[in-house]
Amino acid sequence: MIKIEHVCKKFPNIVALDDVSLDIQPNEVICLLGPSGSGKSTLLRSINALEIIDSGTISFDGVVVDTHNEKQLCDMRTKMGFVFQHFNLFPHLTVLENLLLGPVEVLGRNKEEVKVEALQLLDRVGLKEKADEYVNKLSGGQKQRVAIVRALCMKPEVMLFDEPTSALDPEMVKEVLDVMRELANDHMTMVIVTHEMNFAKEVATRIIFMDEGKIIEENTPEEFFAHPQQQRTKDFLAKVL
Repeated sequence: MIKIEHVCKKFPNIVALDDVSLDIQPNEVICLLGPSGSGKSTLLRSINALEIIDSGTISFDGVVVDTHNEKQLCDMRTKMGFVFQHFNLFPHLTVLENLLLGPVEVLGRNKEEVKVEALQLLDRVGLKEKADEYVNKLSGGQKQRVAIVRALCMKPEVMLFDEPTSALDPEMVKEVLDVMRELANDHMTMVIVTHEMNFAKEVATRIIFMDEGKIIEENTPEEFFAHPQQQRTKDFLAKVL
């Protein structure tokens, strides 16, 4: 589904991605783990071309992504849901208006048809009664659940999550992770940057551990947490578990 080959990305004074290669298959749940500044979010944003890579290639559904081709980028992004740390909802719109915007304006779908689907998804995440409220009235956990529903309304093939709980108060984290667990159980293809180790252990089909822009280790959750192979991985886990 997604093929990353020899990708490099530099920022001033830092190599964010250093010859990274990774294959992501349909229905996989991949958790990207590692210390801050290891390149996890840069890799995730590169998949969606929010960051433009310096070299290497990224392919989606067998087609190499051409960042100079606006139509191709737009088509690709409609198939990738992206959930950010800070929600990125429109505060001047209601919850439902936020959800309708993409499918109606970008995909050209029937508004009433999308509305039915959006309300069903809101009900699924326990927020149907908030449909007509403005998003600035919601808690952080509620906003993030709306952000996930907004991405799902586009019927994506893959969901990308960039530390979706890092901006939340601890008591709000569970309600967001519960939604993501349900998506994993439904076999949604997901790539998740997270610091939630227990969550990663529970839902991931594969763990990718990064440090200093490189993939240091990848394995099943069981093997990764119980039998880490690299010393850098062992040092990291000793600090976070």
